[in-house]
Amino acid sequence: MTEKEFSQALRRGLGSAIIELKNSDNKAIYRSIILRYCLRDISYDWQIEGTKGDFLYFAICASGERAYFESAIIEKFLSRNNDNLLCQLADVLSCCAKGGSALAKDALHAKYEYFLTKKGRLVKNFKNRIIDEGFQWEKVALHLFTLDGFSAFTRYATDIGELLCKNPGGSNVLYYDSFITEAGGIFGKKRINVFLDKAYEKSNAIKAIMDTLKREELSRKQYQEKRKGGQVTVEVLAKTAREMASGEINHYGPIIRLRRPFLKNATDTDVLELAHIVLREKNETVKGLLLCIFLSNSAWNKPFPLGVAPLLEYAQSNNEVLFENALDRLAEFKDSKVHDMAVQLLKDKGIKSSALGLLKNNYRKSDDPIIAEAIKKASSIPQRVQSDIIDIYSRHRSANAFPILRYVYEKGICSHCRFGIVITMHQCKVLPDDILAECLYDSYEDTRNYAKRLLRKRQKDNGEEQ
Repeated sequence: MTEKEFSQALRRGLGSAIIELKNSDNKAIYRSIILRYCLRDISYDWQIEGTKGDFLYFAICASGERAYFESAIIEKFLSRNNDNLLCQLADVLSCCAKGGSALAKDALHAKYEYFLTKKGRLVKNFKNRIIDEGFQWEKVALHLFTLDGFSAFTRYATDIGELLCKNPGGSNVLYYDSFITEAGGIFGKKRINVFLDKAYEKSNAIKAIMDTLKREELSRKQYQEKRKGGQVTVEVLAKTAREMASGEINHYGPIIRLRRPFLKNATDTDVLELAHIVLREKNETVKGLLLCIFLSNSAWNKPFPLGVAPLLEYAQSNNEVLFENALDRLAEFKDSKVHDMAVQLLKDKGIKSSALGLLKNNYRKSDDPIIAEAIKKASSIPQRVQSDIIDIYSRHRSANAFPILRYVYEKGICSHCRFGIVITMHQCKVLPDDILAECLYDSYEDTRNYAKRLLRKRQKDNGEEQ
């Protein structure tokens, strides 16, 4: 493995990087790469796939220079960082502490005390990134729950409660309430509830926590009831889309939020009326925004009611909003014209065209070479393409899919989707032992656990189990 190949594998969280380190006779050549990635956020979406912190710990241990990396990580951790990087650094140090490092554990304690002096949640702009020190404080506290036990939970709950006592009604700027749920997962819900119930009458701090939780729960319920009260009509959707199109839109949030409440109560007549509004609308951005509403889901499980003809026309548009949403709606149809469009788009524009989504319901075995050619032109595979490949080959299993799946496995940017690729390889009966061995060290925990189960099964089937 070259240094560039190692760097790419480590960045993406591939187990092949850890295996390379374990087997290398010259681990030092990778030192600067490992350190660089330890000190910068390398997750694609840490809320879904995790921070890769434990994966980096695997690399540190395999390098044989744990003390070298640990000191640099502690120094970075004790400085100010954005939320993503703080979480990654804390995850690495938590692994180090569990591995016996007193320095790493001391660093986590020191950071906790720093956040306590800040007296709660502070949202600041740092190097053009918003950092939320209350959120970061909670993340550090959660690590101490696992390292120090129940006393760390009672300490954090008390610290937060005392801040609430000093600032009544200021909960929205002081803390996050997820730590109680997380603690329930660590110590058991019953133990947490027993402690809170008993402490409620004895501790003003815990009383402040519980009363704040009750107020916020009531507020959430009132908000939800208020949202239910306003009916989302065809007119409301059209008005919202036109307002969005008249301004600068960079996301579909306002219209997406209306989709489920509309479809939940809409009749077939209402949906058909909306489809005809799309047909008559002159503004292509408005057309595209209204097409968002027709996504098949639990509230609406039918394709666009006017069929493929208008969607095929909209898919020729140069308007990005209309083009994207037309393709998304076409993907829900099984139709030879949709298949032919997908193939042509792949040949003309490659994987950036979103054409792969059209093959979820329209794949043919003869498409494999076309998909492979388009995929292998990309040096990095976007998350949407990873997802589309999973959808295609989990629905239409093909032994010929292996070169495609392997390339997406190696070049995909999302480790959560890589897990889906590994499962799809197994479903297509093309998952080789070398990839399964790599998966034991993958950055995504579910992939590691899946690989362990499959290896045990293979060993049992081969009579290798001890």
